[in-house]
Amino acid sequence: MPVLWGRSWATPSIWACPLSEQWISGLLFDGQRSKGYPARLCRQQQRLLIEYGEGEVLQPQLNEVRLGTRVGQAGYYLHLPQGAAFESPQGDALAALLKGARGERGSGWLQRLEGSYRLILVSVVVVLLSLTLGVLYGVPWLSRHIAHALPTQLEQTMGNNALSTLERLWLEPTALDAARQQQVRSAFAPHLQRLAAQYPGHEFKVHFHASEALGANALALPGGIILFTDDLLKLAQDDDELVAILAHEAGHVVHRHGLRNVVQGSLALWVIVAITGDLSAASDWLVTVPALLVSLNYSRGMEREADDFARDYLIDSSVAPAHFAHILQRLEQQRPGDASEQSSPTDNDRRLRIPDVLSSHPATPERIERFLNPGSR
Repeated sequence: MPVLWGRSWATPSIWACPLSEQWISGLLFDGQRSKGYPARLCRQQQRLLIEYGEGEVLQPQLNEVRLGTRVGQAGYYLHLPQGAAFESPQGDALAALLKGARGERGSGWLQRLEGSYRLILVSVVVVLLSLTLGVLYGVPWLSRHIAHALPTQLEQTMGNNALSTLERLWLEPTALDAARQQQVRSAFAPHLQRLAAQYPGHEFKVHFHASEALGANALALPGGIILFTDDLLKLAQDDDELVAILAHEAGHVVHRHGLRNVVQGSLALWVIVAITGDLSAASDWLVTVPALLVSLNYSRGMEREADDFARDYLIDSSVAPAHFAHILQRLEQQRPGDASEQSSPTDNDRRLRIPDVLSSHPATPERIERFLNPGSR
């Protein structure tokens, strides 16, 4: 049987506990080995008497011990000098015996929390609310600051790489004749100059491409690369409609939405992994679906931000914001299964609800209304 050497409190026992005191059975761990030794403990005024082995005793002062916090239904650990510990399943009796010892007062809060369904419910609500607010508001706020703190060279590199990938997968050289390209570039030129003067930290580079996959579309890549497809240029009935779309895409550039999307996606994934505790869980649909909906919510917020930028810019440039609404209406009419088809009101409502939830853009009627009535918000 090991003896706790070098301890003035490990002495032969010449004392006995008063008969009124209760002995508590448990295991003694000497701090040197993982094995526990059967022992029993009682209190002698401001000392503890711990008997173990063949007549060996410990007599630590109460101010030398610390009562560990009980977790769930596990027993208590009484921490003794030099790393020794006394464990007992008689937790309540040990707590009563050591009442007044250092550490006893602060150990009850966790027990009260575990034993109170009301406190547990409040804790769950607080945690869920904190996570929700953090994901919906904290992540966008943090990503905005991170994106604006990153160097523009990084953003330009990302944009060039994205353009190369798109050209390899979905983009073809433009089929527009040179005269039409020059006409559009001439319409864009004063606005590109004004944007460059107002936002000297950004570049605005317009590219024309044919793309069967993208159809009539425009998009802004990180680093100020703005793509217009041939189908979109053919759809426009007025060059001011294209200027309105240019202003919208410039809003994405100025607010660095491309880079923010990357940062937000990374932060959202980190939050999901932190909650689940498993990186492989990111591939599970129960995790990816909520993450997708959160990401789409971020994208819709960015689209509204770009819409606000475009509307303010068009008003300041004496271009009617209604031009943006007009080309949006034409784009909406090109969507398959539109209101032009005969269908019941129930079918129309169903078609509107599903795209609104799974679309990265705000509802088109809402966007059209905001540009037809620039004074509304």
